Amino acid sequence: MEIARLNACIDLPISDDEVVVDSMLGWLVRWLRMLGVKATYNPSFHDADLLSINHLLVTRDRELFRRRARLSLLLTTSMHVEWLAVLSLILGFPLALNMERSLCPVCGSRLVRVSRDAVANMVPRSVLLRHSEFWLCTGCGKVYWVGSHHIRIARELEIARDIQGALSTQCVDNNLLIIRE
Repeated sequence: MEIARLNACIDLPISDDEVVVDSMLGWLVRWLRMLGVKATYNPSFHDADLLSINHLLVTRDRELFRRRARLSLLLTTSMHVEWLAVLSLILGFPLALNMERSLCPVCGSRLVRVSRDAVANMVPRSVLLRHSEFWLCTGCGKVYWVGSHHIRIARELEIARDIQGALSTQCVDNNLLIIRE
């Protein structure tokens, strides 16, 4: 079953230092950033703006995909975890969370490790008592730590890795189809 397609038959992974994510894929952009992928996103993007960008465009909009001449990825599946598997295959990033590589899921800026004292007034006291490692976003100032939600994140990434192992590609009419067997 086809779950995605690139508008060019090319070798994978591609080398692009940034991807642009269409406005209907906010969930995906947050995950890509957590996985260390520089992902540009704006919920106000218009198709006219997206037609001419130089980076890989990720979209679910079939008409935009059809009209765009530059490299684009059409996600034809509605399963979020399949989106992660496809993007990992195409971009070559590991499906594993590494806080040293992660970007801020909110704004996409770098995260830097900071001391507990540096965030003492920025997080609840109970968090300070339970955690010793913190990361601060250099852009928006949001504070991150490895909390209980990381169990769910790890589970989702494990599912995505399993899916990625079942993916294959096929070139048809100068489109690279991503197929889940």
